[in-house]
Amino acid sequence: MVPGLCCISLNLKEQGYSFQTMTYKRFSSLPREEALTILGDRILNNLIVTNKTILFCSEKNYCYRLSSDLFPLITYDEANVSLEDLPNHDLIQDEFDNIEQTIKTTNVRISCHPSEFNVLASNNEKAVEKTITELNFYSSFMDRIGLDASPDNPMNIHIHNKNGSYNEIIDRFIMNFNRLDENCRKRLVIENDDKINCWSVNELVTVFHDRTNIPITFDYLHHKCHPNGLSEERAFKMCYETWKGYKPLFHYSESAPGNNPRKHADYAENSFDIYGKDIDVDFELKMKDYAIDQWRSTQLLSQDSC
Repeated sequence: MVPGLCCISLNLKEQGYSFQTMTYKRFSSLPREEALTILGDRILNNLIVTNKTILFCSEKNYCYRLSSDLFPLITYDEANVSLEDLPNHDLIQDEFDNIEQTIKTTNVRISCHPSEFNVLASNNEKAVEKTITELNFYSSFMDRIGLDASPDNPMNIHIHNKNGSYNEIIDRFIMNFNRLDENCRKRLVIENDDKINCWSVNELVTVFHDRTNIPITFDYLHHKCHPNGLSEERAFKMCYETWKGYKPLFHYSESAPGNNPRKHADYAENSFDIYGKDIDVDFELKMKDYAIDQWRSTQLLSQDSC
């Protein structure tokens, strides 16, 4: 099992490698040429940080989940900007090449988890169009940096809709799924939710997967919050089977102290079971790489005590 780092290395951040963003309010308040220059510089910075983080993951034997905020405003309609509009477009293309070469050299497994606002089953056509634009853009970025169009490099989303019957929701999802670019469809995987009124593993596997054949990501904490009658082992193995020969990338976190069990903890206090299966696991803990390293140390100490 290879642990996965989600988006940010706190170790690298302390060394000055930080992602940058730009709001539309800031962008639109500036002369367009100046705004494009600043935006281009920030996107180039984000790509440089991404490349550095992939190298870091190789050294630490991590998988890596790409940040969903690498390209501020690029898919935002009101900004009306593309990568080709940026003055440093050539430098950005060069950095794409650098990332592609780093991935080939290190063989770090790369994934992506676009934001929760991407809802293919939405009843709102404008929201669906924004989702399609966003998912296609990130899939094209994954193409550009040489990643396989398959669940080996998964693009993970939620259904995030329960308006209507199962068939109505899945019909909307399938209709809009088929509007995605082919490589985007090949990468897409679906994750179970943590809220009682959303999609559980049981529903995703027995209803959704049966109609779509899309792999289901098992999230340990989400299942704990919303088991819907399944044991963890049963839910885990049901999700595992949907990957059909591809190595699953599942998600692990624990509840932070307090009244909200869905809030993610800083560090892992417990071990978890992979039930004898060959998987990778993204660690969705607030302390990022420090949490992974502490968990690894705890596991080694546990093995030594045995």
